[in-house]
Amino acid sequence: MIFRRSLLGSAIFFSAIICGACHKHDLIADAPKKSMDMKEFEEDKPVPTTLWKVIESNYKPLALDPAGQAVKESTKDEKSEEKTKKGKSEGKKTGQEEEDMELMKKRPPLDPMSFHVFLVEKTSGVLGGENWDLKFPPGGGYLDYRYFLPESKTGTFYLKIKYDQDMDPKDTRIYYLSNGRVRQIDNRPVGNGCSRYFDISDFWKKAMNGDGLELNTSGSRHISVTAGTFYFVAPYRGKLRISHLTIKDTRHHDLACDDEVSE
Repeated sequence: MIFRRSLLGSAIFFSAIICGACHKHDLIADAPKKSMDMKEFEEDKPVPTTLWKVIESNYKPLALDPAGQAVKESTKDEKSEEKTKKGKSEGKKTGQEEEDMELMKKRPPLDPMSFHVFLVEKTSGVLGGENWDLKFPPGGGYLDYRYFLPESKTGTFYLKIKYDQDMDPKDTRIYYLSNGRVRQIDNRPVGNGCSRYFDISDFWKKAMNGDGLELNTSGSRHISVTAGTFYFVAPYRGKLRISHLTIKDTRHHDLACDDEVSE
C-alpha cells in the first residue's frame, strides 16, 4: 500500500485529465441537466487504516468553556498567572488542561456531507444526449459509468462536484484511493495503480474552479484515470465534515483492481 501526500507520482493523473478552466462562461451551470437522486447508490465505504490516519489529521477540535464558547489560546503571561493562582502543581495539569487533552485524544465526530455530481457533454452524444445532475446523500456513494455512458460514441465529457455544505477551501482536502490498473495506450501509461493514495487537493480545487475534470472515453481512458474513491474532508465547528465518491464501470472489470483493499 502506497500513500502520496502530494501529487508526486501522479503524472499519469495529469496526463489524462485536463482542467477546463479556460472557459469564460459557466458551462456546467448553463447546460440543461436531468436530475437523479442517487440514494440507491449510497454505500458505507470503509476507509483503510493508513488513509484514515491521514484524514483524521484534518480534525480541529474546539475546546469549550462552561459558556460553550471556543477557548482562545492562552498567552505565556496568562498561563503563568493561571499557574500562580492554581498553586505549585509539580507538573500536574489543571482540570481544564486535562479536559482539553482528553478532547484532543477522542476520535473526531463525523459530519457526513451530501453533494452533487454534474456530468456534462463536451462531445455531443457521448452521454447519450443527456447531461446529469446526480444528487448524492450525506456520506456519499458510488457512480457506475454504465448507467450514464452508453459507449455508442467516443468523445469528451466533464465531471464536476458541488458540495451541499460549507467547505472552507483552504482547509478542504481531497484524497484519492486509486483502483485502476496501469496500462499502456499509445505508448503512454494510463491509470494510477492499485490501492495507491494521493493527496490531490490542489489539482482538484483548480479543476473544480473551472468546468471540472475533462474526461475522454477513447480507449476507456476515463475509467482508468478515475477508477477508485475520492474522499472530501474539511474540519467544521469541531467536527470532521466528510464524504466520498467511488467511481467504477461494472462493464469493464478488467480495468479495475480487486475490490478488496488491504490495510
